[in-house]
Amino acid sequence: MLPVFLHTVLPLVLAAPSIPADTVRATVTAIVAEDSPRTPYFFGSISGITIDPAGRIIVSDAGEARLVVLGADGKSLGTIGRKGKGPGEFESPTGPAIGPDGALYVRNMSSVSRFVADAKTGLLSRFDRAFAGPGMAPWMSKLSTLIDARGRLHFPLEVGLRDGLTHYAYQRYALDGKALDSIAVPMQPTARSSWASVPINAGTGKMVKGLNVVPFHPMPVWTVTMSGSVISSPSDTYLFTETDERERVMRRTSHPVVPVPIHQRERLDSVAALNRRLDSLRVPLDQVRGMSTEVKARRVPVVYPVFRSLSTAADGTIWARRWSPFAQANLSIFDVLAADGKLLRTVHVPANCTTLPTPVMRGSTFACVQLDPATDSETLIIARIPK
Repeated sequence: MLPVFLHTVLPLVLAAPSIPADTVRATVTAIVAEDSPRTPYFFGSISGITIDPAGRIIVSDAGEARLVVLGADGKSLGTIGRKGKGPGEFESPTGPAIGPDGALYVRNMSSVSRFVADAKTGLLSRFDRAFAGPGMAPWMSKLSTLIDARGRLHFPLEVGLRDGLTHYAYQRYALDGKALDSIAVPMQPTARSSWASVPINAGTGKMVKGLNVVPFHPMPVWTVTMSGSVISSPSDTYLFTETDERERVMRRTSHPVVPVPIHQRERLDSVAALNRRLDSLRVPLDQVRGMSTEVKARRVPVVYPVFRSLSTAADGTIWARRWSPFAQANLSIFDVLAADGKLLRTVHVPANCTTLPTPVMRGSTFACVQLDPATDSETLIIARIPK
């Protein structure tokens, strides 16, 4: 069940982090895909990524119902599990995460499987046990699993309510499988419907893409911290709010930024595409469910959103991915913040990483997925970050 949403507010701590002293550029060490000349590998559908303490990248592949273990050089080191319903097998693996006990935890439908090190290979490939998760789990979700410093596993939940919006929360479990409590992701004013549909007949409808939000709409972002709180942002301003399991505000962190105008050609192309999409509809606009007011008004923003995603690194730092302007479309820009909100540095990764599955980082190793805009084929990018 989703938690009861409370709104008790604690005194706020407003911190304005200093401008980072340095900006570093990551170096790509491997490109892993079916057609990669040096590190070819076929992925069915990448649903999650994690990095173990030895720097090995573990990729969950929902399409092939297995996990793949790769070195920092992109070379295949082995696989974990296979398709099936038995112990150590998967129907749809996603959200791999490493616990403080050194074990690997993988969501599979509405359960969680635990793997420990194999004595011969050292890989986290030996099935140990599994425990039941929430009954109505979003089994296709690519949202990350996070295990905090207290050993609480955060299993992501999502549900559409009568307000037409998708609400998110996390059910928390001890690593032995005991259900604990839950923590909600606060709703942001920039939240919009995750889908749009048109009616077909009474009681049924057809999903339509690209009509729930306009291009460049600032979408809410969030992550669970290593202390077990939630940090979220509306993404239309450089503002983070940290909340606890009762949705009480623990801290707000802000930083002044100059809005970046959307490149004229990029915006005009987006406006034209939106107009074509709307003009192609065969039903009146007022019959489209889930369509935002901005779409109906054909109102596209003139400045880029501030953020595209938030994620938590193994060392507890928060990685806030900024929105890359047109000239830097193939660059992922991350502001790295300490747990108290202090801005530490900025990292440039020469890849256009997807927001889901979430990019991951541990030590000097970074990994994310990049999509081919023409074919939607997935490529795993592995990079090294200077210390």
